[in-house]
Amino acid sequence: MMNNSISAMSSDTGSDTLSAAGDHDAIVVGGGATGGLAATLLTEAGLRVLLLDAGPPPSLFRAPIRQLTGKLVRQLSTPQSMRLMPGPLIPIAQRGLRRLARGRQWIQSQCYAWERSPDLFVDDVDCPYVTAAGKPFNWVRVRALGGRVGVPGHGRQYYRLGPDDFDPPDGLSASWPLRPGELDPWYDLVERRLGLVGRRDGLPWLPDSEIAHEVTLTPAEVALRDRIVHQWPAANVIPGRNAPPLRSLAAAAESGRLHCRRGAIASKVHVDGQGNVCGVSWIDHRTGVEQRSSAPLVFLCASALESTRLLLLSRTPAHPEGLGGKSGVLGRYLMDHVSVTADGTAPMAPDSLSVEDGRCLFLPRFDARNSGGPPRGRGFGVQLFQFPVAGGRSYVVAGSFAEMLPRRENRVTLDPSRRDAWGIPVLAIDCAYGDAEMGRGRDQTAALRELARIAQVDLNSIDESPRPPGSAFHECGTARMGRDPAESVLDANNECWDARGLYVTDGACFPSQGYQNPTLTMLALTARACRHALTKSGRDLSVTNTAPD
Repeated sequence: MMNNSISAMSSDTGSDTLSAAGDHDAIVVGGGATGGLAATLLTEAGLRVLLLDAGPPPSLFRAPIRQLTGKLVRQLSTPQSMRLMPGPLIPIAQRGLRRLARGRQWIQSQCYAWERSPDLFVDDVDCPYVTAAGKPFNWVRVRALGGRVGVPGHGRQYYRLGPDDFDPPDGLSASWPLRPGELDPWYDLVERRLGLVGRRDGLPWLPDSEIAHEVTLTPAEVALRDRIVHQWPAANVIPGRNAPPLRSLAAAAESGRLHCRRGAIASKVHVDGQGNVCGVSWIDHRTGVEQRSSAPLVFLCASALESTRLLLLSRTPAHPEGLGGKSGVLGRYLMDHVSVTADGTAPMAPDSLSVEDGRCLFLPRFDARNSGGPPRGRGFGVQLFQFPVAGGRSYVVAGSFAEMLPRRENRVTLDPSRRDAWGIPVLAIDCAYGDAEMGRGRDQTAALRELARIAQVDLNSIDESPRPPGSAFHECGTARMGRDPAESVLDANNECWDARGLYVTDGACFPSQGYQNPTLTMLALTARACRHALTKSGRDLSVTNTAPD
C-alpha cells in the first residue's frame, strides 16, 4: 500500500496540480536518504511539503535502448546469476557489462552497484561535468526516489562518527560545531527508524549504535574472522551494521501532506529582501519549462555536489558568489574517501553464504591492527563481502576506505562555457589527493594483500594505487557547517548564514569526514535540523518518536 501511495503522489503530481495546491510550508530538494527523512519528519509535524526530485518517472518510451540494456544488465548481475558463474569469470562478465554503457554512462558504470540498476543512474551525456587537467574525479549520481542507498547492491553501511572525528586532535581539519555527544539522540532516532542489523561491539573508537536485530555470524564469517584475529590479535572484526533503505517517502505520502514532483531539476533558490528563503525554481525534465514554487522553509538534500551547485547557481546582486558565498569557502574543501578495492575467490565454508545486500564483516581502523590500544590519527577500515559462486567456492570483495583531509584547493565551481541538457551550468571539479592520502592508499593496498593471503583468497584484481577521488561515492564538503560565518557556509544547525530558513543536510555540510560511511551522520544531522526548523516555526519534533518505519 505504501508503494502505491508514493507512486500516486509522485507520478501524477504535475505543475497544474502544484498550482492548485497553492504554496507549501516547506520544500525539500532531493528524494534520497536525507530528503526522504526530512520530508517524513516535516509532514509528521503537520507541514505541507513539496518534494522536488530530479529523477523522472520510469518509462520504456524514454531512452528505450538504454531501458532494455539496463534490464539485461540487471538480470545478469543478480546474486542468483552469480551463483552460476565460476569466480574468475565474474570480473570478466562485469567488465563486459560495463562496455554496454560506454556510450551514455562511462562514468556511472564505474560504480560497483551500477549493474544492478543502471537505469537509476544519470546519463553522462545529459549530465556532464568537467575536471581539471590531470585530476580525474568520478562523480556518480543517481536521480531517482531513494537516491544511491536505494540502488540494489549498495553497501548500506551505517556507522557513527566518534569524538576524534568530530574534534580531530591533529588539528589538520576544522572541528565540527557540535558539543560532545550532541548528535547522539539524533543517531538514536535514525537507527531505530532504520532497524539496524548488527551488534553492539563496545569499541572505544567506533561508537555503538542502537541495534534492532542482532546478527549471528555464519560459519563462513566465523572462519574468516578467526583467520584474521589469529594473525592480528589486536584487530577487530565485527559484523557490518546495515539496514534496508528507510521507507520514508512512502510514509510521508500516506500522510496526505506530501506533494512529490519527479523530473523537477532545481535551478535556483530564492531569498527575499529580508534575507529569508522564499522558494525554489526548477525545470521540468520533460518539457524544459521553468517553474517556481514558494515556501518559507527549504531543505537541500540533493547530494553534496548537487546541493552546492544549486547554492552557486543562486546568485543575486546581494550574493554575487551564490548563497553562502560571502565566506569564500562555498565550493571548497571537497573530500571523498580514499578507496582501494580487491576481489578474488576462496574456498567456501560448509554453510550457504548469505546474499543479503549490505551483509559484510567490518574491520574498523585496520591500520592499527598491530597496535595494542585504540588508534589515534587518521586511518582506514576494511569491509569484506562474500558471495557463493559456482564450483563450491566463494567470491570475496574487499573495500577499504580511508579519510581524505579537507583542503581549500580541492573545490567545485560553475563552468561558464558548458551546460547540461536543461541549460544549467555544469560543475567544474578540481580535486586531487595529497601526499598523505597517497601514502595511506599504499598502506591500504598492502593490507588487502595481507588479508587475501590470510583468507586464502586467489586475487583476481587489486588496486595498486587509490582510485580517483569520487570513486568511493562518499563525496562530502563544499558547503561546510561551522561556528563562524567568515569560515563556513552553514551554522551549527545546518542553516545557511546568508539565507534564514535554508538548510543543507547532505554530505555538503561536513567539515571533515572520518573513515566511516557518511550516510548515518547525514541522516542524524537532517533530523536535528528538522527539529531546529520546526521549533523556530512554533512546532516541535519529539525525539521519542523513534519507532522503525
